[in-house]
Amino acid sequence: MQTSQDKRDLWSTQHRDCGIEPTDLDMELAQFLRSVHAGHGPDCRQYLAAAAYCFSNAETS
Repeated sequence: MQTSQDKRDLWSTQHRDCGIEPTDLDMELAQFLRSVHAGHGPDCRQYLAAAAYCFSNAETS
């Protein structure tokens, strides 16, 4: 799966605040958010939501 630079730039801008939980997740965005927000700690809602999304979709596959 290849994500364009424009899309990554847009996501980076839209999802830069660790205190706001993302609501528009799909697997591609969730994986991106996990990589960008990894290491931010347990209060990073972007990372937690993305990780939960990936985990829940892995369970159903």
